[in-house]
Amino acid sequence: MRIVATVVANVRGLCYETHVYLHRGHSMMRIATLTLATSLAAMAQQKSDKMPPAPKPDPALVEAFGSSVGTWSCSGTTNMPKDMGGGQLKTKSKMTIRREAGGFAYSGDYSMAPNKAFPGMKGRMLWTYDPNAKKFYELAADTTGGAIRGESDGFKDGKMVWKEEGTMMGKATKSTTTITQKGKNAIDIQFEMGDMNGLDHCVKS
Repeated sequence: MRIVATVVANVRGLCYETHVYLHRGHSMMRIATLTLATSLAAMAQQKSDKMPPAPKPDPALVEAFGSSVGTWSCSGTTNMPKDMGGGQLKTKSKMTIRREAGGFAYSGDYSMAPNKAFPGMKGRMLWTYDPNAKKFYELAADTTGGAIRGESDGFKDGKMVWKEEGTMMGKATKSTTTITQKGKNAIDIQFEMGDMNGLDHCVKS
């Protein structure tokens, strides 16, 4: 705006001088001066209206989640606590991960197949990154009424550890989930939740 104001002031001065020249018979000079002044004002306005470059997602977020976009198929085992019958169950699940909000967040829609001790479920997760706190955050909800929030410092030595808490099956819970890279398109997911723990191996198709 300062550039525009300066040009406008110059235009006013030029117009005044041109008015004097007109009375002296220099009408062609007045036309040329006005044309030049108008061009300068237009150029200054274009500079002041130039949009700043669009913001980009933090490289830490892109590095952690960019290559995970796609559909993952997982299979594994879960060791059940005694108050839920104990024993070990085989599990199967799928998750589709997408970029959200221009790449500033990622979402995951997942489903778990039913088995003899569990009716199955569907849910959604959302992940993002705070560059000032240097923390990753997650929020999850599912069809059993579960609501989980968590945070992580990101990948270190090929592992990403999430500390989580919330409600699952109506009970307050805390858990730890560790994601381990097993190649470009494969990961292991290990979780611990009180007396229950398990391990899944996931492959991106």
